[in-house]
Amino acid sequence: MVVSRWLVGAAVAATAGYGAQTTVAVAVGRAGPRVVVDGVPTPLRCFFGSPGAGTITLSPEWASYSYRITPDHAIAGSGTLHFRFAHASAEYALRGLTVTAMASRESAWGQGTLDRAEAFATAWRVFPPDQRNTVGTVVPGEGQTVVQIRLPPGGDWPDFHLHSEAPLSLRAGVTYEVRFEARCSEPCQLRPAAYTVEGGVWHMIGATEGPFTRQLELARDAGVRFVTVPMPTCWDPPEGPVNWEPLDGAMRRVLAVHPTALVLPRVGLDAPPWWLERRPAARMVFEDGKVAAMATVSDRTYRQDAARHLEALCRHLAAAFPEHFAGIHPCGQNTGEWFYEDSWGELVSGYEPATTAAWNGWRAGQGRGAVPVPTPSERHSASGGVLLDPARQRDLLDFNRFWQEEMADFVLALAAAARRGTDGRKLVVFFYGYGFEFPPLQNGAPYSGHYALGKVLRSADVDVLCSPVSYTDREWLGTGPCMAAAESVALAGKVWLNEDDTRTHLSRTTDFGGVANLGETIAVLRRNTAQAALRGFGTWWMDLMGEGWFDDPRIWDEHRRLNALDAALLERRGPYAPEVALLIDEESLCHLAGPSAAVARPLVYDARAAFGRSGAPYGQYFLRDVAAGRVGARLQVHLTSWALPEPLRQELVAHRVQGVTRVWAYAPDCITPEGIQADRPDRVHGFRLRAMAGDSAVTTPTPAGRELGLAAPWGQAKGVRPLFTVEVQPGDRVLASYADGSPALVVRQGDRGTDVFAGTPAWTPAVARALCRVAGVHRFTETAASVWAAEGRLCVQAHADGPLQINTGSPGAVRDALSGEVLGQGPSLEVPWARGETRVLTWAVAAGE
Repeated sequence: MVVSRWLVGAAVAATAGYGAQTTVAVAVGRAGPRVVVDGVPTPLRCFFGSPGAGTITLSPEWASYSYRITPDHAIAGSGTLHFRFAHASAEYALRGLTVTAMASRESAWGQGTLDRAEAFATAWRVFPPDQRNTVGTVVPGEGQTVVQIRLPPGGDWPDFHLHSEAPLSLRAGVTYEVRFEARCSEPCQLRPAAYTVEGGVWHMIGATEGPFTRQLELARDAGVRFVTVPMPTCWDPPEGPVNWEPLDGAMRRVLAVHPTALVLPRVGLDAPPWWLERRPAARMVFEDGKVAAMATVSDRTYRQDAARHLEALCRHLAAAFPEHFAGIHPCGQNTGEWFYEDSWGELVSGYEPATTAAWNGWRAGQGRGAVPVPTPSERHSASGGVLLDPARQRDLLDFNRFWQEEMADFVLALAAAARRGTDGRKLVVFFYGYGFEFPPLQNGAPYSGHYALGKVLRSADVDVLCSPVSYTDREWLGTGPCMAAAESVALAGKVWLNEDDTRTHLSRTTDFGGVANLGETIAVLRRNTAQAALRGFGTWWMDLMGEGWFDDPRIWDEHRRLNALDAALLERRGPYAPEVALLIDEESLCHLAGPSAAVARPLVYDARAAFGRSGAPYGQYFLRDVAAGRVGARLQVHLTSWALPEPLRQELVAHRVQGVTRVWAYAPDCITPEGIQADRPDRVHGFRLRAMAGDSAVTTPTPAGRELGLAAPWGQAKGVRPLFTVEVQPGDRVLASYADGSPALVVRQGDRGTDVFAGTPAWTPAVARALCRVAGVHRFTETAASVWAAEGRLCVQAHADGPLQINTGSPGAVRDALSGEVLGQGPSLEVPWARGETRVLTWAVAAGE
């Protein structure tokens, strides 16, 4: 018998109480922002688990299986049983299903419904019920129901399953046993579960035990206090009282396993089905007329209703679980991350009445007349190249700005509601601001809606911003980059949090950087978590699919080892301030045309992988923080400084100082309100630009470049339009040239620092290392490796077999920060190192360094 411990919620109801209110907040001090619990600095290290159904492995022989349900509240006909099948070709057979109250042995449902064809027809349904079902055939018969699973054409699996249709009613607090027999033609997994449908939302109420409880126990025992879990939103129709029991039950189930947990519920704020049925005009509409199953963020009624319900939800949790409710994480739109639904797809949305009204309201606020939402052809076009020309495409550029603000304003409305609902005593957490991650979108980075982070950062209602670890360069021999201008988030007094959904060896997949074995798992988790600690980030280890990716005590032993690093960095002397800064500008990024990925991806998205292998740590900032004098990096790489308003230009000029090398990438200071102008003489960077005739950006090192380590050509062979070169002056060093001999990478030394023109919109590790040499940046190693450093601590993951030559820049003993072993004497030492191994080193740093 397989029984789910975490589902027995009624028995642990006493774990929730109305005790003292715990205050969880973000405080800003000399070390930057950090989370405090009742005033005590606390590392924001979390476990994310999905309390989902477990699987059972069937064999060709019949066997009996069971699980239990103990509802937190009465279920009046809304219960349903599900069977989901492995993604493999096989033949299953099911029979003998019963649902029985364990104390009274009273039958609740199911006698014979899998054993007779006529009973099956009235009690069960197949999903999908139409042509979307490309994998399953169900044959009910006498004595059993056979389910034949085949491989889908093209490999795209639908969510095929059986679900009961006949009403299932259960009493609150009563424990029921679901029992059935099953077999399979070959060893395959089956996932049975029970749900209730309330307000159009599905809530699981019973299942065979999954890995959630075991992982939560492991996290608890490793010292992890913060727990984040998807929980029911309980957004019910307004004519009746809100039923908070599904939410309360989810909280109690966590606290039954981890009684001292600080819980951050992740709640979905997409409009529920009942709401959409009443307001069908609020649904998102795509260019082909397809209507999405979610409301547009531009619908003001949806915005108000969502905020009202979120405020009520937060007030309920603060009252019902005052000691354990740590904050709220509202989610919505694509994968819950507040970028527009299907942003990675081919089609654009925004063709519903609410967006048209909001768009023209925005224009009225700018003193402009009403116009339609730009047409799909306008939004897809690259007729003028990859950059929008304000002189010819002003309306489209304005729509890009509006598109960002609509999403940011929705986030801020929810944040304000959460702040009111928690009386300012709990964390308010949002996904938003993936500025470095969306350049590959085939309809252009602005289509995401994530380029108004600056506006979000000005709000006092947001405490923590987060994203997954980037989906580029996250594999075993990678660098685990961050998606956002995270150092600017910290400068604004917010905490950045990385969602570490590493596909560990237990995931048994190589998709999205999945790793092969325990050693690779430890190396990647150590790299990612140490980076987070050094940069002042929070992080959560995430069992994304609820399949047990972190269900191994040896993984949590690694977490225990890293606790010491967290503890040491709670008393850091200052915020993370590396010598290399990668800079983006949201206004400039709004000038990207639809099909701009061929330029924007290698220029912005891939820059992190290149500079992550430079041997020096880097930070990610907004341009405005440089203009305000808040970035002291020796090497400042202007990735997107294309459209600079005059006040910003003046501030940048004022902060041109000796000792700083500024790299101006691609089309620096080229976009003016009058259009794209290559030959303006008064550039902020001092170079005189000239437009190139072709679209090939392939760049070859010159002898001067080869002296700095540039050995191979780089850059795109086509599709770069516009493309620029510069007029060379005496004293300039040309490090690389285009195919026609025009300068592509030029260094100019002046009395207020060094400026570099980098016309090729692409980077390589060799280019990054060469620029570090130009700027005099301290590099901790010359070997291919991922490097992060702060506060006399250095995290290195070697990408080749050692030994590794390390230069700490300081004399004295160098130790392994996790084991305490003395490895040698700084500043220069040779350390044995295996390919892929991650180590954290520490040494004494003199005051003022």
